[in-house]
Amino acid sequence: MTRIVVRAVLVAVAACAAAGCVAAQPQPRPWAVDPDLGAIDGVVASPATAQLAGAFLRSQDPSAGPAAPPVRRTDVPVVVFATDPRFATAAGAPMSAAGVPAYLAVPVRVGHRNGSDTLQLAPDAPYTPRAVATGTEEAEVARSLTPDSRLLLDYPSHTWFRWTETRVTALRSGTDTTLAGRDFDAEQFERWLRTR
Repeated sequence: MTRIVVRAVLVAVAACAAAGCVAAQPQPRPWAVDPDLGAIDGVVASPATAQLAGAFLRSQDPSAGPAAPPVRRTDVPVVVFATDPRFATAAGAPMSAAGVPAYLAVPVRVGHRNGSDTLQLAPDAPYTPRAVATGTEEAEVARSLTPDSRLLLDYPSHTWFRWTETRVTALRSGTDTTLAGRDFDAEQFERWLRTR
């Protein structure tokens, strides 16, 4: 009887393996991905965004009325990645593990304000609106990106990097003006993150 049970288990395991019966693995995110503009434009036009934009406008101009201002996208959205604190302590980690999706920066015009501001959305669909911030720093810094790169932000030092699968290049830093243009491989970047 034991032989029959063992044989049945082995047959079941073999059949399961042959059929690809394994836990579903998450699909890796493409390295340089373009956000869904149609979905983003829908979020920009949503009541939730209008509510955020109204609060933002009143914070900038106390005389602004309670009505929700019109909001429209003025430039291409940028996915902002934040440095992952675990990368600095994970000796030998690949450069591709240096960051995690933080938010989507969408340049927008809010009401009749001069210039564009930034609508911050969750980095993945359905792109939930989170905040509106003055200016378009993310879009400005992203102009330095190459097709194979991402925008990486180190929050503690407010340093922006062009991030590829093998290197990061400092674009702008809020704490070290000499850092711009400096390249790091994975080991050098881990060390920089630990000592910044």
